[in-house]
Amino acid sequence: MKNVSIIFHSGFYDRVHHGLSIALSALLMGGKAKLYFTHASLKYVKKGAKPSEEIVVEGDEHYAERYISNLKEGHIEELEEVIKYCKDVGAEIYVCPASMAMLNISRDELIDEVDEVIGLSDFINRSKDFDLIFI
Repeated sequence: MKNVSIIFHSGFYDRVHHGLSIALSALLMGGKAKLYFTHASLKYVKKGAKPSEEIVVEGDEHYAERYISNLKEGHIEELEEVIKYCKDVGAEIYVCPASMAMLNISRDELIDEVDEVIGLSDFINRSKDFDLIFI
């Protein structure tokens, strides 16, 4: 079983979706997952945000259209639901305070699934026995 720590930096929907898929796979196989949201990825842990309504992916426009189509047809879950599911099956979710300050986001504006606001060095220290992935 693998334990993974994932640092989400990118705001691209597809990157965050794949990172959450990695976390879910590890969790469902009996491992642990720690998720750290920083910079552009903060929009996925902000209350009231609807990232599944504003899909921006890396690559061409056709790729984004396929994501939107698959969401509408129910072939993939909305990220808001995937984050909740990760939390339900044991993920630890953290947010970077420096990025929050830069983007003027307060702790009250974060979704309930966020466990704690911690610095990067603290997150890395808590991840010492985990495989670290940067997205």
